[in-house]
Amino acid sequence: MTMQQETPHLLICFDESGKQSRDPIQLMGAFSIPTTIYMHPQYKDLHLLNKEYTLHWKEYGGDGKDRKGIEKLFQHALPLAEYMNFNFIRYSRSVLAEQANVFIDIYESKQVTVDNTVYAKLPERICYGLLRGYGEHNHVQATILIEDASEYRSRELDQTIKNSLNIHSLYRGEDFVIRECDYRSKGQEIGIEIIDILLGIVGLIIDNPSATSNKKKAKVHLVLKLLKENKLQPFLKNLRLFELQQSNQLKEATIEASIKLFISKNYDLFNSL
Repeated sequence: MTMQQETPHLLICFDESGKQSRDPIQLMGAFSIPTTIYMHPQYKDLHLLNKEYTLHWKEYGGDGKDRKGIEKLFQHALPLAEYMNFNFIRYSRSVLAEQANVFIDIYESKQVTVDNTVYAKLPERICYGLLRGYGEHNHVQATILIEDASEYRSRELDQTIKNSLNIHSLYRGEDFVIRECDYRSKGQEIGIEIIDILLGIVGLIIDNPSATSNKKKAKVHLVLKLLKENKLQPFLKNLRLFELQQSNQLKEATIEASIKLFISKNYDLFNSL
């Protein structure tokens, strides 16, 4: 990523995990980090990982090179953790679909209604939570990068987020402005890989599944290893997790309890690592 540095400037990277109704956990999330830190030359090795490894949580199934790439990602990103803030929202497409039943005679497709609701509201809430509260003297400017996907482009999510957040800033008296909102494909920006993998890991921890398939076993094993080596905790410490309730209100949850349950379910394996 190249840009003319302005101070203070934040980079925000956005993605989601569990896009289908059948997925057990649906999460959207983003992280923010000061751009000067993210782009500092001392973290060059972090940005080069994309050239050597495929870093995609959904596809990870235990391949040795892929595992090494994810482990290196956390190793190289660890010094950045204290400067990163994460904002995740857990929601349920099936619950939203039930609520959409009252509109069945109005809307052509219940699924379209649910998708439009998800993409119209949640990305804005997530990014706004990372931008507010910096104070009137900081004049924060931000760039938002979104994983490149057809469902985002078809809804012009880049322009929607940029416009709505800038309106929020003016209306609510916040002192931030979104200078750029753009898409990045997998392998182009390490920040997109970071948010992709963190969303997948958090979703796995919350779901706490019985590892029946080899792919699921590999994911559980890797997450336990990262927890045992204390490479996940510095990131999760700066995570705010919200759950979208049936009343369409956001209720803050904690990830710590889910981590304990996840470890306890796999305690023998955790101890053996």
